[in-house]
Amino acid sequence: MFKQLRRVADFIGTASYGILFLTFIFQVILRFVFDKPLTWSDELIVILYVFSMFWAGAFLLKEKDHVMLDLIYEHLPPQGRRAFSVAYSLIIGGLFLYAVPESYSYVSFMMREDTPVLGVPFGLVFAPFILFLLSIGIAYLRKLIVLFGPNWKYEVGVIAPDAHHAESVE
Repeated sequence: MFKQLRRVADFIGTASYGILFLTFIFQVILRFVFDKPLTWSDELIVILYVFSMFWAGAFLLKEKDHVMLDLIYEHLPPQGRRAFSVAYSLIIGGLFLYAVPESYSYVSFMMREDTPVLGVPFGLVFAPFILFLLSIGIAYLRKLIVLFGPNWKYEVGVIAPDAHHAESVE
């Protein structure tokens, strides 16, 4: 089921960025080749860019794909990595989940205003931000659950995930 959801998320992310790119190319051709600039294309590109970035951050990027400063983390013993992971999972996950209600309130408030050309409510434009907050917050909640479970060494990178099979055979 998760593979199917991942494929759908990949398709949506790729489609939104593809439409953004095609709109940009269409806009450039009409503006510079035919001297017929479009009024709506800039707005659509910005809307799709905002959507694409938050969608990718929420559903397509893995934690290891995000920028991290792990100079200290890599030199910690296993229990130190676990403690460090618990601390930053609580901080990052907690802050993201804490931000959801107020962000939702603001995004709901922005439903009153529309974009100038296309008339899309700004609440819809920024709705992916709520998905982004929830997704990251839930991911760190999941990480916390794993860190307090028996497989925490896999989560902190002490044991490689493919080593699980070799360990159980011994």
